[in-house]
Amino acid sequence: MNGISSYGAFLGNNYNNTIQNKKTNTAKQTQETNDKDIKLSDKAKNLLKDLRKTYGDIDFIVANYETDEEADAYLSRGTKDFSVLIDPEELEKMANDDDLKKKNLGIIDEAKEKLSGMKEQLGDKKDEVTRFGVSIDKNGKVSFFAELETLSEKQRERIEASKKEKGGYIRGTHIKKTRVSASSAEELLEKINNVDWSKIKEEKQEENKSRMDFSI
Repeated sequence: MNGISSYGAFLGNNYNNTIQNKKTNTAKQTQETNDKDIKLSDKAKNLLKDLRKTYGDIDFIVANYETDEEADAYLSRGTKDFSVLIDPEELEKMANDDDLKKKNLGIIDEAKEKLSGMKEQLGDKKDEVTRFGVSIDKNGKVSFFAELETLSEKQRERIEASKKEKGGYIRGTHIKKTRVSASSAEELLEKINNVDWSKIKEEKQEENKSRMDFSI
């Protein structure tokens, strides 16, 4: 790894840690608010509580949604490597039907295993994936998704220029983000590999005073 790549990784890791801590606190508050807004029976509430306890490494989000865009908006609130979005109607069905519960939990287990193993198939692209997950709508339809992120070319150029100037100032982080969804893990893998970053608009994150100051 060359110096630019090393510094880029350093910048990204420190920046991401700061952002992640902020996102975790915000997501927790959002989840608590969302849980209060969604009306569930006691059985469904207990099931959700059990799922979150059993699958401690998964974000379980319960929300009404109709479109992929709405699903993406909810899934973007997750802070863990793997997220599951469930429509409240489907959660209610699971709470009252052991067979359906077993079926959906099997889907979640299989999806997590497939998506976790998928990173090894992505090669260099695996570092672009920030989160995987699945959504289960009110009709039981399952969709797979991945959230991706990378430094923009502008940011890479700034890192290179900063290095040549022996430090200098990094006045902000420019990144590109996108999400892809599919009906299967195999289709998702294909879509990730076909992401064309040149067609995705960059986003400017909040500025930092210097490359050593990553406060928000």
